[in-house]
This record gives sequence, structure tokens and C-alpha cells, in this order.
Amino acid sequence: MHKVKLLSYQLPLVNEIGYLKDIRGEFRHPNRQLDDLHVFIFVESGEIEVIEQERTYTLRAGDYLFLHKGIEHYGNKNYQPNTCWYYIHFFAPIPEEKTEYNWLPSPSIITEDTYLRTITMPKTGRIEQIHYLTVKLKQIIELQHDGPLAQSLNCYQLFLELYHQAKENHHKPQYEKIVRAVMGICQNNETKLTSEEISKHLHLNYSYISTVFKKVTGKTINQYQNELMVERAITLFNQTDANITEVSERLHFSNPFYFSRVFKQVTGISPSLYLKQGYRH
Repeated sequence: MHKVKLLSYQLPLVNEIGYLKDIRGEFRHPNRQLDDLHVFIFVESGEIEVIEQERTYTLRAGDYLFLHKGIEHYGNKNYQPNTCWYYIHFFAPIPEEKTEYNWLPSPSIITEDTYLRTITMPKTGRIEQIHYLTVKLKQIIELQHDGPLAQSLNCYQLFLELYHQAKENHHKPQYEKIVRAVMGICQNNETKLTSEEISKHLHLNYSYISTVFKKVTGKTINQYQNELMVERAITLFNQTDANITEVSERLHFSNPFYFSRVFKQVTGISPSLYLKQGYRH
């Protein structure tokens, strides 16, 4: 399976977008290999067969598929009568191996490497609200008069919606419940919680909790708690005249040096530089 990967900081650039119909079921997917273009297909009605490297995808109303550039794809069967579908051909560089983008709320200070990530699109999926997606695709087509960047921006937003839906469907509901519970108890405590405290609160094995948390969020529980502590430190810097040592003590860090190290790990700058550069309001 060849999944399309996008650079999180770069738009997929639309080459062509359109809407096609096969009323009589006379056509089949063309045999071709697009060396520079990925392909997105969304079926509004009917049925389409697409084969990519010997793997067959049967797309019916509400189904979508991403085809990877440089790989031959074709169809052996004619489309069903009254098949209607949208397609997008788009440019997107194949990213080097990068970490998957982390979809958590933004910290107060966003470091550059936050953006240097990859977004792996689902190979295929199903949309229950067909009309909603057709409206979105029609809007992108109608943006032709606004130019290709407007189309590409809206295309990216559409792809992100598909990504989020697939991600929500992928994670088991109990996983999401565990993650919300961990975040809740961390947010409601002024100090960092130990693994024993978290395990006791959730009545679950900590190894299992931490594995689920990392799978869903892409971060360890320790990283998440460090980010919470730094968020609180920034709030104290902005709302009080407390210095680094005082903030470190109020947040119950073992010493200012450890606090400074954690602050820099999260924000990319030291707390002294944060204050020196005038971030404090």
C-alpha cells in the first residue's frame, strides 16, 4: 500500500480538478502512470474499480482513494452506469523520513521543528455525508477564478478534514477516553504527577496508559506534563514579576537548572533568553 504523504508546511499544489460522469457505464479507469502527480478520487454515485500495483480498490458512493505518483494504476471493469466522481491531480514532494505531525493544541511558543513534520493521508476511506464533501469539491472547482493558490489552500483544508476523520475512526473510543482522563488529571494538578499516581487514578497499568497516550497523541506523558509546566511558567512570567528561581519553586521543580532545561526543551529557548528578548508582557 502506497500512502500519500504531505509535508505539513507545504500546500498540495492543484494541477487539475474536475467532475466526471459515465451515464451508460462505457468507460473504465485509464491505464496510466503519472510520474509527478498524486491523484485523489471521490465517488459521488455508482462504482469505480481502480487497481494500483495489483491491489484492487472498489469505490462506491461516498468512497475516496489517494493514488501515489509514479505508480501505475488502471481498471479492468467498466464503471457502473450513472457513475459520477470528482478527481484532483496535485503536486506534492515525497518527504524525507520525518516525524508525523502532532495534532495537539499549540504551545505559547511554537518552535520551527513543530512544522517540519509529515502528514500521512489515509489510502482510502468512506464519507457518510456525501453531500457535504461534494459541496466542498464544487467550491474548490469554482475557485478557479481566484487562482491556483486559492484552490490549493482549500484542497489542503479538505485533505486535513479527511485525515482527522480517519484518525478519529482509527483510535478506539476507550483510547480517547484514557487520553482525556490523563490530560484532565494533569491539568488539574499544580505539580507533575508520578506514574504511580496516574496509574492509581485511572486504575490501570501505567505501561498500558503510557502506550495508549503515545499512540494517540504522539507524545509521552512526561512530555505533555513538561509542556503544561512550561505553559504555567510563561503565564507566571507574563502576569507577575517573579524571576526564574521563584517560578521554578512555585512550580515545584527540584532546582532552577532543571526548570531551565525543561523550558528550553519545550520552547527552544532558555527562560533567561525568553525574558531578555522581551517576551514578557
